[in-house]
Amino acid sequence: MLRTFRRVAAPLSAALLLSLAACGSRQAAAPTATPIPPTEAPTRTPRPTREPEATVEPTVKPTIKPTIKPTAVVLSNDTATSTAGDQLKAVDIGTLETYAHASGVFQIDVPQNWTLQDNSKADELILIWTDPTRNGAMIVDLYETTKTNTAKDLTNLLQKYLKNTFGSEPDFSTDDPKTQADESVLIVWTYTATADNGTEAPLLGNTFIEQRGNKISLLSTLVPQNQFKDLKEKTNNIINSYQITPDAPITP
Repeated sequence: MLRTFRRVAAPLSAALLLSLAACGSRQAAAPTATPIPPTEAPTRTPRPTREPEATVEPTVKPTIKPTIKPTAVVLSNDTATSTAGDQLKAVDIGTLETYAHASGVFQIDVPQNWTLQDNSKADELILIWTDPTRNGAMIVDLYETTKTNTAKDLTNLLQKYLKNTFGSEPDFSTDDPKTQADESVLIVWTYTATADNGTEAPLLGNTFIEQRGNKISLLSTLVPQNQFKDLKEKTNNIINSYQITPDAPITP
């Protein structure tokens, strides 16, 4: 079994899993940096419902500061990922069902057999879904800001987010950030996790960051690297179902 997600002094925190793609009209991509060989990256398709028709004026709570950053995302520390011999069990993606957050601020299609862990706070939504083997995961982190961020601003925020969270993990590396057609920014990242039985498993992560109105969102999907190809199509369906309602309030 791989080590479980653990808390670190940073935004997103995990100690297992490779990740795939993220929010917007996009699809999962594999890293091009060593030590993991490149894998074919699919093309992105437009998602017309992503953008509001009119400019949304921010309705920010007085307690929210312009420099707010996402907080650490932590999975339960009492569960580890599953192995079969010296191999990780295959991530189990069941039938997709639409999850609509009670606040109305976002919705996304989620496998019906995945377990939700809600770590949300008063001013930030942090939701984590894991598959039955706990070898696959998806994380939505959504919060408000009074600042209008450029692509460069979002890139810097995402780079710090990943470095502070995963930078100390073995073989941690990231690809160059890529601005997407929908103005989100993608970074593909990897590191090597070690299972309880000593098996080493490369993990692949795709995290997208985007700003819609006064909302900043980070969407990550994570799977073992050697399962990426088999899971790509289903993961892309999840990623492209993600929708944000910019003028909805953030309420846990």
